Amino acid sequence: MNTQQQPRASVFAIILKLSSEFTAQIARPGVGAAVVKATRVGQAPTVEELMTLGQTEEFARLFSERLGYLVRLQQAGVLRAAGPFEGLKAGMYLCNANDEREARRVLEEDPLYKAGFIENDFSVHRWLIAI
Repeated sequence: MNTQQQPRASVFAIILKLSSEFTAQIARPGVGAAVVKATRVGQAPTVEELMTLGQTEEFARLFSERLGYLVRLQQAGVLRAAGPFEGLKAGMYLCNANDEREARRVLEEDPLYKAGFIENDFSVHRWLIAI
């Protein structure tokens, strides 16, 4: 009989800073509503939809890819929540991970982070849920 238990995932908060170009692209009217509408049904907005809202084609492709990445993480039970703070200069991911290194990878594998639209200066905090 194997009495070893798998380590239980902890919850981590990742606080991140958005580049000014990221902020300008997501602040366009209608982008937030399009993201919420699409992600509620488990998908990302299309590149074409984002471009009709004023995003550049390059950013729309990356942003759609990134949202698909986040949706897949959510469906896999890794990502609990993600989004910007008011003012759109910073944001947060809440994720389940076994350790800080695994939590950091959630952000480091984000297509927009890789492309430089999310600053390298971010922090990861283990969240001790009280309630």
